[in-house]
Amino acid sequence: MLIVLATAGPRPYTVADVERTTRQADQFFRTASFGQMRLTFDVTPWLPAFATNPGCGGASNLSLANVVAPAKLAADRAGFLSTHYDDVIYAIADVRCGFHGATWGHEVMLTREPTVDLLVHELGHALGLGHAQSSTCKGNPSRCGFDETGDPYSPMGSGMVDFSAYEKTVLGWIPPQPHVTALKRYVLAPAGARSKLAQALVIDAYDGSGSWWLEYRAKPFRGLLVRFVENRDLPPFARSAILMMRTVKSSRPWIAKGETYRIPESLRVTLLKAGPTRAELRLRG
Repeated sequence: MLIVLATAGPRPYTVADVERTTRQADQFFRTASFGQMRLTFDVTPWLPAFATNPGCGGASNLSLANVVAPAKLAADRAGFLSTHYDDVIYAIADVRCGFHGATWGHEVMLTREPTVDLLVHELGHALGLGHAQSSTCKGNPSRCGFDETGDPYSPMGSGMVDFSAYEKTVLGWIPPQPHVTALKRYVLAPAGARSKLAQALVIDAYDGSGSWWLEYRAKPFRGLLVRFVENRDLPPFARSAILMMRTVKSSRPWIAKGETYRIPESLRVTLLKAGPTRAELRLRG
């Protein structure tokens, strides 16, 4: 990865600040991927790429590419050839925009200081992930409203806990997860640790609109999360997962031990056991 620090004059944060953030982002990806992904960063010095504040560009990838074009040229002239890197991140000093980051392909434009959550989020997009959404609906969230980045347990949403089991499957960090074929008891391992056990259960919606993903978390709580993945392509990103925020209790989105939740228009799930390394649940009609 290359991070290009480009400015029209101001230098609101230091190269050392950014390098510290890259180490934190690398550690987050190493942990989440069980060591399968490691990030190596080069960070340029501050480069006088612009005569004036370049602004935010328009809404298209082409307009954003035009905004960062002078920064790309300045980096090339400084010996940091963008073609030598898998991903290039352009951090533009003092650009006040309605967005903090935007990703198109393997290029990222940041309008704020690169924090670890911002860096991980945008690199998730560069890897092909969509946003981690949430819904307070009682029914199928594809038919009612949702918060585009409302999942508090994914960096593709609003949290830095860990990537979801669905996202780890998309990225190839864990194998494809089993689809439910029978009403019985199942054992799940947390998605945050290596395991030969299933780390999610997938229940296909009866109407073909998508699939429900059941995931067990042992930290920072012990409970089941329920997400819905709609059968709707969102190129160039993978389909987004929508976290159900109101399952058994409105005060929390997870199903605790002993609780039963009726998945909208689907099965009932009861969490029977919730341990540090595995959970046992039962599905009924």
